Amino acid sequence: MQLRRLELFCTVVDEGGVTRAAERLQVAQPWVSAQLRIVEKAVNAPLFVRDGRRIALTEAGRRFHAWAREVLAGSARVQRDIDDLTSGAAGSLSVASSMAIGTYLLPPLMTDLRRDRPGADITVHINEPARALRSTEIGEVDFAVTTWFDDVDPGPLHPEKLWDEPLVLCAAVDGPPDADEIPLADVAGLPVVGVPAGVAIERTLADQLAAHGVGPLSYVIRLGHAESLKRAVIANGWVCLAPEYCVAEDAALGRLRAVRFTDATLVESIGLFHREAQYFSPLQRAAVDALRAVAERKLAGQA
Repeated sequence: MQLRRLELFCTVVDEGGVTRAAERLQVAQPWVSAQLRIVEKAVNAPLFVRDGRRIALTEAGRRFHAWAREVLAGSARVQRDIDDLTSGAAGSLSVASSMAIGTYLLPPLMTDLRRDRPGADITVHINEPARALRSTEIGEVDFAVTTWFDDVDPGPLHPEKLWDEPLVLCAAVDGPPDADEIPLADVAGLPVVGVPAGVAIERTLADQLAAHGVGPLSYVIRLGHAESLKRAVIANGWVCLAPEYCVAEDAALGRLRAVRFTDATLVESIGLFHREAQYFSPLQRAAVDALRAVAERKLAGQA
């Protein structure tokens, strides 16, 4: 049954007659009567009876009216949902990310999206980069944001390098080194807390240290999350190499120091990965655009 006929039927009920319904809808009265006959024929039962100058619903009419109102209300809800999806005000977004990026970089972007879109369902999954890429490949998530390697093999995924984040030496307030700027080679003589062997940030860090002539570091302990690394640094007077975004708030509050290098620039590159044929909904497109906007600002600041 066409929604238009259900709307007309409910209008006749609301107005109490065909004439007033025709006037409200600005159509001819015979057309309204013809549509009502089609409805009654479709349900094979009389829906109205005359009650003086007005018409009244039969028992079948009352049941049909209740059903028609539910259908029209459901149709309106669906249309609102579709409108929200089309505008990006609702919908779902699922992102996979590596540990530090998912802990520090993505939450502010995702919460900004959610604040502007009250109907949105947004989830950030934190895992190893290899697992994040695999989740993207098999469609568990819409895209991944992880550490980038220049020799990355994304398989069937489309890779896009976004921007570089500087790496700093995270040091205790009263611990070594004494200066806030040191040569990179001095790191080898410090008690360094490392990340687990083989993870993405460890690989990119080792490659950059080697490129600057600094051999493999001897770690006092390896810990799996930036927060645990920072706590170990604070409690023991050790140091760790970490993206500056991991340390910035602690340094501003005086809990840690961000020590820079006088002769080298170490970075963590941020990459975006998605399926080649990925269709992005308006919400998902807004998230990708937000990431690219950050990349543009970062690149402009480095120029």
